[in-house]
Amino acid sequence: MVARLEHHHMPLVRQHVSLHGHAHHHTHDAKTDQKALKLSLGITFSVMIAEIACGLYANSLALVSDGIHMFTHAFALALSLFAMIIATKKATKEKSFGYFRAEILAALINGLSIAFSVVWIVYEAIERLATPQRILSEVTLGVAVLGLLVNIVTGWILYKADHDNLNIKSAFLHMLTDALSSVAIILGAIVIYYTQWYSLDALIALLVSLAIVRWAWSLIKDASHTLLEGSPLDTALIEKALLEHFTFIAGIEDIHCWEISHRYYCFTAHIRIKSWTKASSNDMIHTINLFLVKSFEIAHSTIQLEVETPVSFRINDKCY
Repeated sequence: MVARLEHHHMPLVRQHVSLHGHAHHHTHDAKTDQKALKLSLGITFSVMIAEIACGLYANSLALVSDGIHMFTHAFALALSLFAMIIATKKATKEKSFGYFRAEILAALINGLSIAFSVVWIVYEAIERLATPQRILSEVTLGVAVLGLLVNIVTGWILYKADHDNLNIKSAFLHMLTDALSSVAIILGAIVIYYTQWYSLDALIALLVSLAIVRWAWSLIKDASHTLLEGSPLDTALIEKALLEHFTFIAGIEDIHCWEISHRYYCFTAHIRIKSWTKASSNDMIHTINLFLVKSFEIAHSTIQLEVETPVSFRINDKCY
């Protein structure tokens, strides 16, 4: 006796549900974020020049390293701004999702640029630990205080923007590590001024590089997860929620969920419907999509429905 489960297939049904409120909010945030990035970029670039120039003059590796970090910060802001501008371009046949991924790509490049800058800092720090060099602690202290004030100002500007956005987050993380390194340099300059312990400058530079690597790794990991189509949501949780909420769903297979850009979620699934279901395929698709939007903020989904039929048995080529 061989059991054969027969299926009645429904056509593939695609339905896009847009959140008007979310779309409007995204447009408003984009304008606000661009303004915040432009202002932060202008301030950061000016202080970056001052830190690197004064760091070379004062022979302070810690200050130069902070200036290099601020350069990556300025680069991050410029790249983020560029990505946000091109992300507003309309979708085309060749790029059906538009240019939203440009923001994620920019975040990845930002993270990599931060990580590579650490190599030079570590190399110089090791050399200076072996042969300590005199630095001008007064100049270092003054510029570090200026850098800290700038970090506070830019941090306040970016905090008012959509800092949950991965691209804005990348810029905010740059600012945060800049602020921490500025505090370390200020404390180090004070100690060096009173003790003449010049090796402390190289040690602070190494500490700054550790902080940079930590944030860079987090940024690279998040951006890579999105670019590799990693699921931003727990698909097992989505499956459980659908089965509990809709009694007409018999099972769900081939679930995929990915993120085009920040909070722009896409979803595909093969859903088996119980045979007694009377609702039309369009009605079922519509209610499922609304549930996905409200419960998980999934606004773009493609669902294939398949209606199960009772199990039949075939014995000696006869179906019962």
